[in-house]
Amino acid sequence: MIRRSLLLLLWMIPTVVHASSPAAASSDSNGGYYKNLETFAQAYYYLNKMYVDPAKVAPQFLIEHAIAGMTSKLDPHTVGLPAKELEQLTIDTQGKFGGVGINVSQEGKKLLIISPIEGSPAMRAGILAGDEITAIEGKVLSSLAPDQTVEMMRGIPGSILRLTVRRADVKTPIEFKLKREIIQVRSVHTQFLTPTIPYVKIDSFQENTDTDFFAVLEPLRNKIEGLVLDLRDNPGGLLKAAVNVADLFIESGLILSTVGRDPDRVEREFAHKKNTFVGFPIIVLMNGGSASASEIVAGALQDHGRALILGTQSFGKGSVQTLVSLADGSGLKFTIARYFTPKDRSIQALGITPDIVVPTKVVSDPSAKGMTKEADLAYHIHAKNLSEFASQNQIQQVMQSWPLPLQQDHQLATAFTYLKGWEVFRKNIPAGH
Repeated sequence: MIRRSLLLLLWMIPTVVHASSPAAASSDSNGGYYKNLETFAQAYYYLNKMYVDPAKVAPQFLIEHAIAGMTSKLDPHTVGLPAKELEQLTIDTQGKFGGVGINVSQEGKKLLIISPIEGSPAMRAGILAGDEITAIEGKVLSSLAPDQTVEMMRGIPGSILRLTVRRADVKTPIEFKLKREIIQVRSVHTQFLTPTIPYVKIDSFQENTDTDFFAVLEPLRNKIEGLVLDLRDNPGGLLKAAVNVADLFIESGLILSTVGRDPDRVEREFAHKKNTFVGFPIIVLMNGGSASASEIVAGALQDHGRALILGTQSFGKGSVQTLVSLADGSGLKFTIARYFTPKDRSIQALGITPDIVVPTKVVSDPSAKGMTKEADLAYHIHAKNLSEFASQNQIQQVMQSWPLPLQQDHQLATAFTYLKGWEVFRKNIPAGH
């Protein structure tokens, strides 16, 4: 999947949109709507008819680059989309696409990998979040236009794509040869930490994300003792799906506010009590790759006190985009609103701050290096743990039954420990307190 920017799409609008009537537009302060169009038409005519190299000024080329010029100075998420990109983006929200399976973001002149898609050729090859693509098919990225990079990474399933990436902790560039394939994307992935504590990872927010999530939880209704919701490296997706996911766990009140061009017009999304899952603690995992729609969910659950946010600071994308198709089959993705959490917090360029900051890996104490400890002494007496919590809940033994990637996930292990601790704490609260 190719994403030049992280998306929070309001919805797909397959029509040509007119912002206002020509009569209204003609009275603008810049000299009039038609006057401006006349200026543009004159420039278009002279270039198309008189430029020395006609191959460079084909009508579609001029229009595409005119749109690119109009959007280039607005914000990173407002862009014109050629017809193929529009079609691909539409497919992405439906959960399937062709390619090698990477989410990327155009940050200035850098093309950064947000995350590889689970099970994709990119993930199998070892591409990591944070890698910077420096060359495609041997062509240096700086010599390619953004639309060229998108086009070059697409191709017929079975064909080979060569990528060169720069990794922060590796001195020399890394070369990857990836075989393109049709990738079926499941946005909701579930495993069970215990029979009553599900671990659910959402990769992105697609059309069916909320219904797929509901289908996971409904058979466990009144049985769940805790939930770990993993939104790490989730770049966003559809606004409606994010609101519906948050609504699964909030009985009433505000989920989200959006403010568009008119600051006096605030649109609000509220929770519904029907089909809500309550009565158990939730821990949401986030990191720097968690953006947009995932930040909406985390912010809503955090503001309502419904979940504990654990991990690292999120990406900080607090704007909403919509997508419209244009007359020639191309598209325009543009920002239409800013969004705010239930407590009117803006996430834009700030992100969600975790309640508990936990790094990806355990950070060793530098002051402890070289120090001899009791466990290092020969014939030391072995400990006998008298903790009722540790002995009765067998946290370490339970973790050893998980798949190896989950066992090695420090943030997940921390989240599970918190949930088990809450379970014991709740059981020990005297009745009536």
